[in-house]
Amino acid sequence: MAESAIRRRCLVFAGKDVGKACLRFMIDQGIDEIRAVLTGRDDDEILDMARSAGLAAEPCSPEALSRLAKGSERYDWLVNLWCPHLLPPEVLDLAQRRLNVHPGLVPHCRGNDSAAWALRQGLPAGVSLIEMTAKIDAGGVYAQRPVPPVAGERGRALHVRLQDEAIRLFRDEWPRIAQEMAPPSPQAAGGSYFTRAMTERDRVRSASEEWALGDLVNWALAHDFAPGTTAEVSFDDDVRYQIRVERIDESPK
Repeated sequence: MAESAIRRRCLVFAGKDVGKACLRFMIDQGIDEIRAVLTGRDDDEILDMARSAGLAAEPCSPEALSRLAKGSERYDWLVNLWCPHLLPPEVLDLAQRRLNVHPGLVPHCRGNDSAAWALRQGLPAGVSLIEMTAKIDAGGVYAQRPVPPVAGERGRALHVRLQDEAIRLFRDEWPRIAQEMAPPSPQAAGGSYFTRAMTERDRVRSASEEWALGDLVNWALAHDFAPGTTAEVSFDDDVRYQIRVERIDESPK
């Protein structure tokens, strides 16, 4: 660590594989004064990792958030690393700056299920480090990076690529961002915003709908997160069928 570097006081929220990798990076680099770590649900590995590093850590809960808000400690940074909890304004206000790792190239694909909607609507895909605000994914941009499309890609495959790129972007940019503490750049105008409810409405469609074949294939690929969720067709008798498409290799045998 450079002698001139300032150890920024950080409150960290971390979840899933992205949170684990990014927090591991923060711990290993030793450039941050991590004052507390709150984890997502069922993120025991992150909890154990943080405690093994001597950090105060606990699962995120309404009680934990309330204690933070009522406490006297203040932070340079609140860093949200893939933790799904919505943070109330009184917690956001504990820090001078607030960074969120988002799997979308804002202003495109703000909100939920960025991979599915990027494929579904042909929107630019990428990852962004943005300022957390009371309005979801509306904050300014600290850094972002596009993720080029791949023909015939499934939603799950793009989601994995976005996760990997989000980790790389954080590792590349966080040391600079943390030290500078400069205000983020405003998001460009326009863009798009999606909710989980919108995804679910689009994922399950009625058998009575008429589709062009190309649109059907795009829809099935965008919602293909197997072995988790897939696109589904619903019939009047409430019978549902999973829809998946397979690409045919047309190369000579």
